Amino acid sequence: MPKEQLLNAGKQILFVDDEESLALLGVDLLDDFGYVVTCAFSGEEALQRFQQRVDQFDLVITDESMPGMSGIELAQKIFSISPLIPIILCSGHLLTMQEEGMEETNITAVLAKTEVCSTLPGLIDKIFSGT
Repeated sequence: MPKEQLLNAGKQILFVDDEESLALLGVDLLDDFGYVVTCAFSGEEALQRFQQRVDQFDLVITDESMPGMSGIELAQKIFSISPLIPIILCSGHLLTMQEEGMEETNITAVLAKTEVCSTLPGLIDKIFSGT
């Protein structure tokens, strides 16, 4: 494990995806890097978990396209509670940082779902290190 990841070990991440297999894959991936990961399978469940432990999460990673509450809507609600927590938005569709509603969030990155395994750990390191 690289030194940067050792420094970030123990950071708490809320990982949200309505596709259970993808959510559990994300948990396994981040677990291997030493992060403490809480999983939620909907925007509503994620918001409830976040509200219960608002001061414990260091980062939220959420799918964009979910029934009920989209990832951007979840990010808006989290932003209204805790405006400094970084959020990574993942999508199976081509999204940019210019999507409608994103200006009212703390979404720091948009990531294609196909890049999660290869790009997510390095992106998290950059967010936590401030680079």
